[in-house]
Order: sequence, then structure tokens, then C-alpha cells
Amino acid sequence: MKKTIAGIVALSFILGLSSLTFAQTQKSTKVTSGNVEIIRGKVISIDPANKQIVVKDNKTQTDKTFVVSEKVIKVVKVGDEVKVKVKAGTNQAVSVKIIKSEPQKKQ
Repeated sequence: MKKTIAGIVALSFILGLSSLTFAQTQKSTKVTSGNVEIIRGKVISIDPANKQIVVKDNKTQTDKTFVVSEKVIKVVKVGDEVKVKVKAGTNQAVSVKIIKSEPQKKQ
């Protein structure tokens, strides 16, 4: 009887350790607020072939290039004021929101 209980306890211990190891190897693909950088600025240019937009950052006054989806390319126009959420340390845009558009000048 004691050997059976000891075997069950040992087996439970080993299975418990292996499940902890498995849980640590899985990574979350969800982007949290700590992994996102927010840039606000004006769209300077759009490159549909490479799915990129260039935004002049309001804070640093530098041009930053972001990789975006085709959907964003179709909606955003040069001159639009945008808020871009970017994966920290990359140029991959998570979302692009148009804040306001420049009024069209009549010729």
C-alpha cells in the first residue's frame, strides 16, 4: 500500500513539473500596452507597393516609416493627421487612426 501511494505521489510530482515546463514555453501573441508605442503626426508619403506610410512625428519632428495593411493604404491620404500604434522596437503598425484630414484646396 505504501509503495502504491509513493508511486502515485512521485507520478503526480513529475507530471506537475512537466506541465509547468510546458506552460512556460507557450508565448502570447496578444499585444499589450507595454509592447506598443504611439506616434502622432502627419502622413508625408504613401508607398502602396511596399505597404508603407511615412509619418512626420509631432514630438521629434522626424520622418518615420511604418508597414501597414492594404486597408490602411486605401483609407489614408497624404496630409492626414494620424495616430499610429506600433509594436515596440519595430516599424510594424498595429493600428492607424485618422485624427483629422487636411481640407482639399480648389484650383
